Formats: sequence, C-alpha cells, structure tokens
Amino acid sequence: MSSSTVACAANLQTQSRLVQLPQEIKDLIINLCFTADGAIVEPMPSNGPSKRDAPRRMGVNLLQTCRRLYHETDRRSLFTQNTFRFSTVDRMSTFFRSLSPVHSACIRDVEIDAKSLSSNHPGLAREWLQYLSWGNGQWDQSLGSLHADAPGLKCLRLNFESWPRIALKRVELWNQLRNMLAKIEGLERIVVIGASKGAAMAKRAPFSPVHYVGGDDVGVDDLVPRMWSTVGASDETKVVRWTRQNGKLELEVVSIPYLLKNIDPYWYGPSVRRSHTDPWPENGSCTLFGYENRDSDVTEPTTKGFNPSAAG
Repeated sequence: MSSSTVACAANLQTQSRLVQLPQEIKDLIINLCFTADGAIVEPMPSNGPSKRDAPRRMGVNLLQTCRRLYHETDRRSLFTQNTFRFSTVDRMSTFFRSLSPVHSACIRDVEIDAKSLSSNHPGLAREWLQYLSWGNGQWDQSLGSLHADAPGLKCLRLNFESWPRIALKRVELWNQLRNMLAKIEGLERIVVIGASKGAAMAKRAPFSPVHYVGGDDVGVDDLVPRMWSTVGASDETKVVRWTRQNGKLELEVVSIPYLLKNIDPYWYGPSVRRSHTDPWPENGSCTLFGYENRDSDVTEPTTKGFNPSAAG
C-alpha cells in the first residue's frame, strides 16, 4: 500500500486519540497491531484483483482509520515482525516485487508451503529450485530469486507438513526437500516442518525422513548437514533444535545468538542422553557433533560454542 495513493489530510485530525499519544507509545501500539498471530498466508499486492476467493491481504486496517495515520505510520515493522507463507513461486515473487525496495529489504521470515507440489505439475518443483538458487548474477536477477527479492531474509521455513496429501512419491518428495536446501546460504535460521502424530512417531529421531516425507527408505539421509550449510554462522555457534506441538515437528538449525535474541532467551544448552540407545527428547537440541555421533557413546568435547553465554 503506497502512501502516494491517498491524499494527505487537510487537517491534523487530532480527534483520533491514537495520534495524540506520545510517539513512543504510539509506535508500540502500531507495532502490536502490525504483528499477526500466525503466518500471513498468500498475501497479495495492494493493487491486486479483489475477489472473494483471493488469498487474504495484508492486515493494514489501522492505516485505513484516517489519512494522517496512513501517511505518518512507519510500515517497516509489518515486514520485519511477521512470517510470510506462500505455496507457489509466482505468488511469492509477485508480492515481494510489488513492495518498495525499503520494505522488501525488511522481510525477515518466509515460509514455503510444499502442499502444491504434484507429479502432475512438475514445473512448480523446478521453479522452487531455481528461485532458491541464491545467486547474485544477472541471470538470477532476470529470472528472479528469493535472495534478490528479500535481501534481508534471516529465517526460511520449508513446510512439508502436508506430505500425506502431496501427490509425489516419497523418494521424489525427499529429493525435492534436499535439493531445495542445496544452494541456500547465509541465513540465521532454517526450519523444516513435518507431521509427527502419535506416540510411535514421537519416539523416532527428529532427524528421520519419516516425519517429513512419510518414510525412511528414501535414500541419502543428509537433511541436517544440508540444513547446517544454509546457516552462515561458524560451526561452534550453531545448534540443531526441534520442537513438537499439535502433531507438528519443527526441525531447525539456528545460530545461537539469533536463538537467544529472537526465539528462546532461556535456552541453556544441548540435550544430553545417557546412552545413544536412549530416545531423543520430544523437544530438544544438539550440536553437530552430537548429531554426527548419535549412534555412539562418544563423549562430546566442551568448547566455547556450546556455552550460550559465550556464544555472543
């Protein structure tokens, strides 16, 4: 929504109690209004078609209350504080390119929903691989890439929670997930989301392909190493982490400073198992060393990177 599309207010419109507040309090209220309860799903450009069945637009009702707020409100927090979810490259790229360079650079958190992948439409799978190529050359600029459309991106989520309903063979879906991670780099956080319902699934290691594509007989099991390479922090300041809630499993690799500042300020360190035969906790974390030696009782060395207070 461009401020140039609405004329400036002819008066100060002081009848609004919001505009009468001190700027610090007003900014706090506006930021709260701009923060969605969950992901903003398939947002459309403000000049997009208006249809009942169109994906819901950005939640900017506050800007429509009066012309003064429309022109004075800083919209950057709308983009820095929210997660934007898309199921096709076209919708994602169209929305990002509709934003001003200032606002597109404020995008921090994006989620790709794999629900639209299908063997009947193989072009979408190829489009995602191209869009996630992370190149900076002229070819990438002309074809489009997430790196170019959202240069300030910190967190990328790949949502494969719909794997029971995705019309692809398990091996094909697993390779798609692996290949989507292949060329991403420089993030602070990467999250892969799967479905993990029931006690039996809770006992499976959080790294198992069964949570993300429905089976573990799908070939090379290198999900964590591929996720690890997408986060730009040094090895000693990164951690593997997982959380389960309402039948959903989120596996992530995240830099420890980002984790403490933006996700969990009370995180105190990796989970510990007495033996490699013990199950992993339903919610927990481990270092790369812990992951690589998950099938042995090798003692993990103590280093600075494993101390949250020393990770900054």
